Amino acid sequence: MLHSNTAIAANDFDEARGVVESRPLIVDLDGTLLRTDLLYESFTLLIKQQPWLLLLIPYWLFVGGKAHLKREIARRVDLDVGSLPLNRDFLDWVLRQRLDGRTVAIVSASDQSLVDKVAADIGFFHDAIGSDGVTNLSGRRKIDAITAKFGPDFTYCGDAVTDIHVWEHCRSAVLVGNGTKLAKRLPEDVVVHEQFALEPANWRIWAKALRVHQWAKNGLVFVPLLLSGQVLDLGAVAMAALGTLILSLVASATYLLNDLLDLADDRQHRSKCKRPFACGALPLANGLLAIPVLAAAVGVLLLFTPAAFAAVTLLYLVVTLAYSFRLKRVPNLDLFVLAFLFTTRILAGITVIGAVMSPWLLTFSMFFFLSLAAMKRYTECSELERSGKRSTPGRGYRSGDHPWLLAMGAASGFCSALVFFMYLVEPDSPAHSYATPEILWFICMILGYWLSSAWLTALRGQMNDDPVLFALRDRQSRMLGVLTVLLVVAAHINWLPGA
Repeated sequence: MLHSNTAIAANDFDEARGVVESRPLIVDLDGTLLRTDLLYESFTLLIKQQPWLLLLIPYWLFVGGKAHLKREIARRVDLDVGSLPLNRDFLDWVLRQRLDGRTVAIVSASDQSLVDKVAADIGFFHDAIGSDGVTNLSGRRKIDAITAKFGPDFTYCGDAVTDIHVWEHCRSAVLVGNGTKLAKRLPEDVVVHEQFALEPANWRIWAKALRVHQWAKNGLVFVPLLLSGQVLDLGAVAMAALGTLILSLVASATYLLNDLLDLADDRQHRSKCKRPFACGALPLANGLLAIPVLAAAVGVLLLFTPAAFAAVTLLYLVVTLAYSFRLKRVPNLDLFVLAFLFTTRILAGITVIGAVMSPWLLTFSMFFFLSLAAMKRYTECSELERSGKRSTPGRGYRSGDHPWLLAMGAASGFCSALVFFMYLVEPDSPAHSYATPEILWFICMILGYWLSSAWLTALRGQMNDDPVLFALRDRQSRMLGVLTVLLVVAAHINWLPGA
């Protein structure tokens, strides 16, 4: 059905439709046919594969302009165009137009080499035109290229305000994305033949990209506060809350970077393919912009914390980046790095409130989170075996590795419960500041029981990919968490006042 900013008389409808369908259909690529942008796709791949070349980007842009920049980046990366997210409804419609005998072509400002790859992968376009390394095919230059090849009478499919110049020329439009917003800015004599709406990037999508639900992990900053008996000190509570916020912002920035660097691997994963950047729900440019914004916010907040906490935060950032770029691909080492990152959160809690440093607490944390990291990899390897796959893209584990992960994870978990008991009874433990510290011993039993239940759940194939998220969503885990807090509160009370 035709949609227009101006009314078309009913008796002219068939005639107008016949004219439109005989026109060549010119399709934009970035944001229109694809739910992503090829320049940013290749740019993030360059960061991952050859980050030292980022120093040449200003030079490429200064010497030859944007078209030259696109060509230099494109020739240095091997982009997997077959995994790129497509606007499926729009692509199906274009295919129907092609089957009806209509000429369909891609004309994009992306580099010609990438445009050719996409056109070849899809397979039914008559022609594909892109930037040639000298001329950036946008605005007036795009109009000239289209009219030189197809004549002045065509229908253009686009998604951005920059496409308005093309629509003003051809007077025939197909809108993709926020069509209502675009339609309001079009001249009244531009006929809009079809609209393909896409969900805008709302706060829910951003919350998913920032992994706000993962901020719960940074609640570990409060562990030293609880165990040191300072839970009623409002100043210490405020500092712990500030430390939690800072680590959460750092974590979100690293999650964004990790997702941008792992686009190709995530798109092949059964669940990670639904992440906002991987599926195209969020533009890559927004993620690249959000990272320095979060970094600036962290820099300001660190001014209000002790220097030791700032050092721990920097350590957390460095190790996280090393994990994202390389260490997560090394079997076994990745488990210890994950455990160390969790332990760093507890270390951050110690430094932000100035609590006593306990090697027993940090050792407990390493064993406990080594168990959870092994549980996560065990679940992934078990899923590989069930699906008949041999390995996971971007990871070093194979489907047959799960028995080793089960053995190491279970052993580490019960070692953590033992070490926690030793932490509670050591002479210099902060736990002795409680009125009845013996009550805290019951936490060891809770730890052992929860780990047993979690590993049994994983063994039965019912574990979420992330055991921490499983704990947050599992009713029994939440009840045990509440019981642990009640035991901490009870330990503050002197149950034998006359003793």
